Amino acid sequence: MKTCPRKTQPWDIKCRPTVYAPLPPLPPEWTVVSSDADASDAAVPPLTP
Repeated sequence: MKTCPRKTQPWDIKCRPTVYAPLPPLPPEWTVVSSDADASDAAVPPLTP
């Protein structure tokens, strides 16, 4: 099953994906969480309002 229509127009055939500038580095107070964080989620207490 196709998800995109066929590109038949010349302007659409030569159309390329948008290229964005690379993202700046994350601030030091941010941490990267991987998909293996299921075990470490138990160590974080739930937030209470």
